[in-house]
Amino acid sequence: MNKSPVSILPSSKDKILFTPGPLTTSRTVKQAMLRDLGSRDFEFINIVKDIRARLLRAGEVDESDYTTIILQGAGTYSVEAVLSSTVPHNGKILVVVNGAYSKRMCDIAKVLKIETVQVKFKEEERIDLKKIEESLKSNQDLTHICMVHCETSTGMFNPIKEVGELAKKYSKKYFVDAMSSFGAYPMSLREHNIDYIVSSANKCIEGVPGF
Repeated sequence: MNKSPVSILPSSKDKILFTPGPLTTSRTVKQAMLRDLGSRDFEFINIVKDIRARLLRAGEVDESDYTTIILQGAGTYSVEAVLSSTVPHNGKILVVVNGAYSKRMCDIAKVLKIETVQVKFKEEERIDLKKIEESLKSNQDLTHICMVHCETSTGMFNPIKEVGELAKKYSKKYFVDAMSSFGAYPMSLREHNIDYIVSSANKCIEGVPGF
């Protein structure tokens, strides 16, 4: 006897994953994945449209000033996508470094041959805004400020709103890696002066890996 697709799913509660990568997905997410939709289907197109709109609402903005781009790939892929497509050939970025993922930003920038200024802190150290401002003053040719909101390796939260104020004060583009925080931690992209933000479906949004 063939079982229905829903009954194939285990009835017991899944073990909760506390890993740096994919996290636990709900039963309803797993059930949604049991359907196949073509990329040209009206239903699929409307689902994607709805997801993009909801992501904007999560950032407390709308389509008048912002848009959502859904990419297929890991978090590092999305960070690379922003750096490679938004920093001009003569651009120069400031990266606030206090963990593994901000260091990875610098590695990506190096491969892309983007000139980079690093403002370094220890992993357990609070970000000193004065040091960032001093670097902005001494490197007036900077075009972007880049930082990680929540360093996955340590759980350290960084002051993205305050750094956003510096970005506005010195007229710099502002890029935030919110891989482990977007969707759970309230943030207004407009109030934080964020130009570009990346996150992952399989973290706080509780979706499946790959987007």
